[in-house]
Amino acid sequence: MAIWNLASLTELFAADPPALGDVDVTVDGDVIRVTLKEKGHLDVFVAAGGDQILASVMLAPAAAVPRREAFERLVLKTHKLVPLSTFGISIVNGEEWYELFGSLSARSSAEVVVEEIAVLAANAQDAATLIEEWRNGEIAA
Repeated sequence: MAIWNLASLTELFAADPPALGDVDVTVDGDVIRVTLKEKGHLDVFVAAGGDQILASVMLAPAAAVPRREAFERLVLKTHKLVPLSTFGISIVNGEEWYELFGSLSARSSAEVVVEEIAVLAANAQDAATLIEEWRNGEIAA
């Protein structure tokens, strides 16, 4: 079984797999940006290295989320309810951002790679809703 790399993943996403809908694909260095147009132009960043593919969605600047400690505690308590994705904090241009990410084997089939990206995108939309509800005080810790 072949191992996915930057070029082969770019080709896969550029073919507009039906499960992802209409996408734009750009490459910046070692990272592919897959913009899911039908999901509000959601950007999924994908990288392949060694035996692993990593996919990530930046959700919101951490500074924009009130009561961060309580929010992070909520996320840690409930993250098991988000299938195939994990919450994290990454630094983007010197600023902390909440992110949702997932990883899979670089030996996965094309169908599995596309499915994982689709699931991550759906989970990211749910996570963005969670963050917005938290900001608006609709969810209590």
